[in-house]
Amino acid sequence: MNNSVGLNQSLKQQLSLSPQLIQTFEILAMSTLELQQKIRNEIEMNPALEIPNESVVSLERIAERETSTHEEDFSDTTAYDPDRPRAGSHIHESSSYDQEASDRNQMYLEGALARSETLQEYLMRQLGCLRLQDEQVEIGRLIISNLDHNGFHQQPPESLVKPRQKEMLQSMIGVVQSLDPPGIAAADFRESLILQAKFDKLVGNDLKNFSALVQDHLEQMRQNKTKEVAKALGVPEEEVEVLYQYLKTLNPFPGLQYSADEIQYAVPDLIVRKIDGRLQLRLNTENLPTLSIDPDFSQLTGDPRDKAYKETNAYIHNAIKSANLLISQIQMRSDTMKKIGIELVKFQHEFFLNGPRSLKPLTYRMIAEDLSLHETTISRAVQGKYIDTDYGIMPIKQLFSSAIQTVDPEGEDLSKRAVMDIMQEIISGHTGSKPLSDQKIADLLAERGIKIARRTVSKYRLSLNIDSSYVRNT
Repeated sequence: MNNSVGLNQSLKQQLSLSPQLIQTFEILAMSTLELQQKIRNEIEMNPALEIPNESVVSLERIAERETSTHEEDFSDTTAYDPDRPRAGSHIHESSSYDQEASDRNQMYLEGALARSETLQEYLMRQLGCLRLQDEQVEIGRLIISNLDHNGFHQQPPESLVKPRQKEMLQSMIGVVQSLDPPGIAAADFRESLILQAKFDKLVGNDLKNFSALVQDHLEQMRQNKTKEVAKALGVPEEEVEVLYQYLKTLNPFPGLQYSADEIQYAVPDLIVRKIDGRLQLRLNTENLPTLSIDPDFSQLTGDPRDKAYKETNAYIHNAIKSANLLISQIQMRSDTMKKIGIELVKFQHEFFLNGPRSLKPLTYRMIAEDLSLHETTISRAVQGKYIDTDYGIMPIKQLFSSAIQTVDPEGEDLSKRAVMDIMQEIISGHTGSKPLSDQKIADLLAERGIKIARRTVSKYRLSLNIDSSYVRNT
């Protein structure tokens, strides 16, 4: 056995992200309200940034200027200070800069909206505390960004990754499910309740009976049919009552506790309108100020006789560099959103013309390939963003939907949203005395060439906030 100490050279490739690139990704993922808050913070900290004067005539502003013109005193009554810049020095001071730039910045700062921590931010913070490989972290972020406000998957997790990453995806779903709050990263509220039971160490027959109660007998328990449920599970009624009382202590929608109580404003980033039979796409920039570098600040230079001359110049240089970087990052975000908007109009052309029934199956990968971007970039870009259409303001993510194959091999695949729309039409159009069961709805969909399981029908029905046939019959 050789225990000698030596040096070995090895060659390996490693990808590292610069702080600037990380900030670029963060700005890309921000909603309009989040970006407003980011700009607000930057303006407070960076004097090189300014909001250019708007070309809007204000009577109040004219009156203020006239008043200040008559009352301004140009005499110098300050005490002598040997460190004060002398006339002719390179430091330029502008009273108009101080007043007007301050006014514009303050008006924007007062109008920006603040908000509390979101579910995604809370989960990302926990994920960052775990010791994981870079690829695991990336998949974990994809899973978290795919969660809705309830904490449930919006798109099938398998559609987020490449085939070779499927195994790691399953392990990372387990990792995300282990984070707080319990029950997140589930398909629906039923799976969430079962995950919370496992988190509470419910095992063996207790977990088996609880799972069966949640999956198949909730509607009966809501109608106090405890005896029928106990018979179906093969357990005493008292045990069913205990399980049901325990169930009531759980939260079926764990993500809602991180939703702010105040009104949430949906500010669309994209606007698509049908005008004279043609679609018009517009990037909404009205809610974000146009930032620029303050020319007065950029011309500042320190006095060479000042002991802090180098530090002053370095501060000015870094402030301008940081401001230019932020402006370019915001521009990159706008360019990316515009490109995605063009792709959405191309892929979902029929939806924008005819409504939700015409929504086509669409994945991040399809748009990423067209734009030569990574799928994660598309996922970040649409996270928390909204689009204003002729059919209302909706999350951009709703335009992405998995494909559901039809029985007809020559027929086009339908999106999940289109199938849900057909389901709602079937249920609302039913005129019989007895409500349609989930199995009957599945049979009627099969007659239209849409073959999906009864459990899938139940899942879609819950997403539409439609009660089961048991409840609709009472």
